[in-house]
Amino acid sequence: MRKTLFAMASLVLVLSAAACSDSATGLGYGNISGSYSLQTFNGSNLPALFDRTSVQERDLVSETFTVYSDGTYADDYRMRVIDQSGTSDLNYHDVGTYQQNNSALQFRDSSTGNVFTGSITGNTLTITQFSDVYVFSK
Repeated sequence: MRKTLFAMASLVLVLSAAACSDSATGLGYGNISGSYSLQTFNGSNLPALFDRTSVQERDLVSETFTVYSDGTYADDYRMRVIDQSGTSDLNYHDVGTYQQNNSALQFRDSSTGNVFTGSITGNTLTITQFSDVYVFSK
């Protein structure tokens, strides 16, 4: 009887721990914190065309997406702007928070409130935002 009771108590404990393994800070699915470098944007190597109008072209030159274990992130990227006055490079820095459910991620930009999704597989972070796909590697 004691063995059965102990086995049942152990099972409840294991199931309870598993149910709590999802973590808003990224600790439930392994440690995903670290810096990820952009490899491709919409399937193209960098620099990649980001958008184009009749008067301007913007190319994504480089990007580093850093995920912190406290549930925050930083996104640093460089855009090259080409227009009638010439070419210039602009640097950007965005920050926000994220939540994790196993391999699925949801990010929220702190300044705009925009929400975008991602997934983690090994050392590859894939982010989808406004139907654009960013593939990063650690």
